[in-house]
Amino acid sequence: MNGGFRALEEKVFDRDLCVSCGACVSLCPYLRSWQGRTVKLDDCDLAEGRCFDYCPRGRVDLDELHRKLFGGPYKEMEIGKVLNVFMARARDSVWTGKAQNGGVVSALTDLAIKEGIIDAAVLTGRGTNLLPKGHIATDREDIFACAGSIYTSGPTLEALNRGPWNGDERIGVVGLPCMVLALAKMRTSSLETQTPIDRVEMVIGLFCTWALDYKSFMAFLRERFGDLPIGKVDIAPPPERLMKITAGDELHHIPLDEVRGFIRSGCHVCADMTSEFSDISVGTVEGEEGWNTLLVRTERGEELVKLAESQTVIESRPLPGDKLSHLREASLLKKRRAIDAMRDRGGLEEGYLTLSQELIRQIQSESKEGA
Repeated sequence: MNGGFRALEEKVFDRDLCVSCGACVSLCPYLRSWQGRTVKLDDCDLAEGRCFDYCPRGRVDLDELHRKLFGGPYKEMEIGKVLNVFMARARDSVWTGKAQNGGVVSALTDLAIKEGIIDAAVLTGRGTNLLPKGHIATDREDIFACAGSIYTSGPTLEALNRGPWNGDERIGVVGLPCMVLALAKMRTSSLETQTPIDRVEMVIGLFCTWALDYKSFMAFLRERFGDLPIGKVDIAPPPERLMKITAGDELHHIPLDEVRGFIRSGCHVCADMTSEFSDISVGTVEGEEGWNTLLVRTERGEELVKLAESQTVIESRPLPGDKLSHLREASLLKKRRAIDAMRDRGGLEEGYLTLSQELIRQIQSESKEGA
């Protein structure tokens, strides 16, 4: 049995592992999103439930999942299956001026809708007081409203579950690694499908090391800036290690060490930095301002990238070897930390992250050497 609501409560909620991805919300009447948290409204006695089956902090066998999605075992331990690696940036200043770094995610999403590859995209928007929420985008204006990074986690996948959908849309999703993992679990679940996951045609995953708890981070901002409106939030690449926050009309620099205490507990057991189960993964290029790292993982992802290049929507160039090596090292380090954290919590013994012992030893050994 996969487990139902009680398993979700005992194994995820009670252990403070929920990352508020939204995968379980709007599937039943008992779960809701509230102020950056997933909350229980009532008990449910189902022995098996989608809530736990879809949860990225629930049980996951990476070998089995990788085999179902990509046709082979989980061997690419560093950054997952990759067909091509680039550094890229959007050519249209509308994206580079508003979006994060090179604006590639927004530009690719816009192109996918324009060309009819998808009819709508599930994105993360900012609500009142920076509260992240899922947003269904169907045009450039919608995409533009969601452009830019949000460093607090939010229930993006609730929008996928809730709709409204008419039943024949082709859907794209842009999400963090936890959301991408939840989508992969939805796609391969043995339970009856009651989400539009079968119509998800494109998944663009974001690089992520951690996300902040909304409530505690907002309390910090209010203590620091009072009632000043918070504008853009960004993180400067190493070696600066600063969070840049626009409060009112002024740009402020806050050392990352001052906000690390607000990292969600569930992020510490996440073994994926690069959204390995997506079609395309996008992150920053350290030391190259205005450029994105672009990992193409599937044929449909490659088709979209080639179309974007042919229509001069993006420009790309090879990612320098030292940049790729650093990305691999950083990803391995996150896996090692997740394995250590999961072992400390007893999660490995319970099968919550299933990897061969040989692979675990290799991850820990190589990431220690590269640290």
